[in-house]
Amino acid sequence: MSRPPGDWGKGQGEPVPRHRRNPKRAYDTEGREIEPATIANARANGAIGLIAECECGHEARIPFAGLPDDAYVPDVALKLQCSACGARGNRITTWPDWTGARRGEA
Repeated sequence: MSRPPGDWGKGQGEPVPRHRRNPKRAYDTEGREIEPATIANARANGAIGLIAECECGHEARIPFAGLPDDAYVPDVALKLQCSACGARGNRITTWPDWTGARRGEA
């Protein structure tokens, strides 16, 4: 069953006002934060590392080695600096690298 557009599941805690929301987080329709994937979760689901992309268009692949299992995937970007333009954190986005995942496995 597919979800309607914009429905990412139920968040936790109290609703967060729009002006106080973390741009690296997802929120449900009531404004509650939805917990992002962790490194351990991404690895368990077949990801081979992370992909980091800067606003300048530079992209890099990051292996899981050395990353703590309980770190949130989007938060890894906050510790990075682009080697092309020097941008940091908020201008970088990270997500799991599924290029090595096998089809049909979760």
